[in-house]
Amino acid sequence: MVTLCLVGCRAPYDPVVIRYEGVDIRRSAFLKELEPLATSGTDTSDPVMRASAFGRFVEERVVSIAAVRHGHKEAEEDRAEAERWLAAALKPGTVTEAEARAHYEAHPELALVEEAVTIREILLSTMQDARDVVRILGSDRNAFELLARTRSRSPQAAGGGRLGSFRRGELPQEIEQAVFGLSAGQISGIVTTSFGYHVLRLEARTSPTTRSFEDARADIESRILEAKARLRMKQLIDGLVSQAQVNYEAVTAR
Repeated sequence: MVTLCLVGCRAPYDPVVIRYEGVDIRRSAFLKELEPLATSGTDTSDPVMRASAFGRFVEERVVSIAAVRHGHKEAEEDRAEAERWLAAALKPGTVTEAEARAHYEAHPELALVEEAVTIREILLSTMQDARDVVRILGSDRNAFELLARTRSRSPQAAGGGRLGSFRRGELPQEIEQAVFGLSAGQISGIVTTSFGYHVLRLEARTSPTTRSFEDARADIESRILEAKARLRMKQLIDGLVSQAQVNYEAVTAR
C-alpha cells in the first residue's frame, strides 16, 4: 500500500515563481492572491488576466523584499510600509524654468482660469416656505442674509448663506443653470433639487481669463514633479524586478 502511494502519488505542482535576494516565493502564494478575485466572479484562469495579475504580484513582492533588506522589516507583512520605503528611496526631483515654460506653452489649458460664480443660498424645506422668502425679498432685497441666518436650513446659514465660489460642473445641474444666468446681486427664483427648495443670490462673477506663466508656474512645476516621480518610481521598480529570477511560465499552468 505504501509502495503504491510512493509510485502513484505526486506532490502538488508548486514551483518557485520568484527568487530574489535569497527569498523564494512559490506559485501557491500567487494563487492565494487570486482567490478574492475568483470569489468576486473574475475568471482567474484567463491567461491575459493572470499574466497582468502576476506582473503586479512580482512588483509588490520584490519591493517588499527590498524594503525588508533595507531595514523596513514590517514591509514583509505590511504593503504600506513597503510603499513608504519605495517613496523614500526616490530622490527629490527638480524642474528648470525652461522645462516649466515648455510645459506652459504645450498645455494652454493650464493657463485658463474658468468662469466662476460666488453665491449665497437660502435652503427651505417646503415650497410654501420658499414662496414666503421670495415674497419678502421682493420688497426688501437687502434682507437676504438675515433670512438666510434665520430661516435657511443650510449648514452655511450662520454665515449668511454664503456657499463660496464655483466653476461649471461643480454644482448640482439645477443650481448651476440658475446661478450662471444671474447678474451680480440678482436673486433667483425658487430652484428645486433633491436637497429642498433654494433661493439663490449671485454675489460675484469671475470672467474667464488666462494666467501668466509666473501665475501658473507653481501648478506647472507640481505637475512636472509628479510625472517625474511616477517615472522614477517605475524605473526603480523595473530595476529591482530585473534582478529577480521570475518563472512567468509556471503561473499559466492550471
